[in-house]
Amino acid sequence: MRYYLRENVLIVRGDFRAASSGVGGGIADVRTVLNVTVPRNFSGDASREIDRISNEQGFLQPQFGLLTAVPITNLCIAKYDYITVFVTAGVSDNNRTINIIITSNRPLSDAALLGAMTTATEVKMQVLADRKLPSGASPTDAVVVAAEKSRSAPEMFAGILTETGERIAKAVRQALTEALIRFDNYLLSTWGVSRGWSRDAPGFVKRTRPSYFIYSRYGGDHWTEWVPEGCPYYPCHNYSRQQCSFCYCPLYPCMDTSLGAMIETPHGEVWSCMDCRLVHVPEVTAHLLENPEADVAELKLMQKK
Repeated sequence: MRYYLRENVLIVRGDFRAASSGVGGGIADVRTVLNVTVPRNFSGDASREIDRISNEQGFLQPQFGLLTAVPITNLCIAKYDYITVFVTAGVSDNNRTINIIITSNRPLSDAALLGAMTTATEVKMQVLADRKLPSGASPTDAVVVAAEKSRSAPEMFAGILTETGERIAKAVRQALTEALIRFDNYLLSTWGVSRGWSRDAPGFVKRTRPSYFIYSRYGGDHWTEWVPEGCPYYPCHNYSRQQCSFCYCPLYPCMDTSLGAMIETPHGEVWSCMDCRLVHVPEVTAHLLENPEADVAELKLMQKK
């Protein structure tokens, strides 16, 4: 799975078996999932708009797509092991649009895809109820669950008590909570009003790019936000030219034995590439930003130039 931004569009690419409750939803094999920011006064045909954006990007159908009026800079991403969640949230007293996209690097059965949607919806309702917001059904909320295909047997279930469901629940809670904080700050900075959702946040949270959170086990299990400015670990690879647009490698786990190896940890075997500098080489970084679906072999060639 790869994801990247193009202007006001989140693009998630992969070879997925997916389920969507959004426009043109259902269960299907797709290679593209989109979350498109449209103007607040947008009144066009949602399905045609999604098709137009997809065609502009050169993607073949079928795809799943969602629309939101929330600025793409308010997007919150939460990664918990093999689960990655993307959330945009815009909420008022009478209206709301909460878009949730869940990707799994492990294959999921169709039943598990639907179970994951239920898990995400349950957590969404809990987060809204915690903030004393109406938590009933909304015709503009949508969930997409997209699982990478592979030869391994799919997970059969993804309810909240399963290993996969637990990860989905925690990632959705983290991403949605932070998305509401950013939307509150957006209201405050744009119209001078606040719903108070950022009251417990450490100061005013305003980002010029989407926010990325990763579930870390170093120093105890916790969520941490990647903020490259002022990073205390730079340069973590002892490399004077180190470029950090990709602190968390989008190729992971690439399984290229020239770049890393499997190691034993208290949580089992994991792919380790702590000595790999590939995506930190400026020329490679520039190429990957321009060509976000480039593979390892292509990037290794750029490294040699």
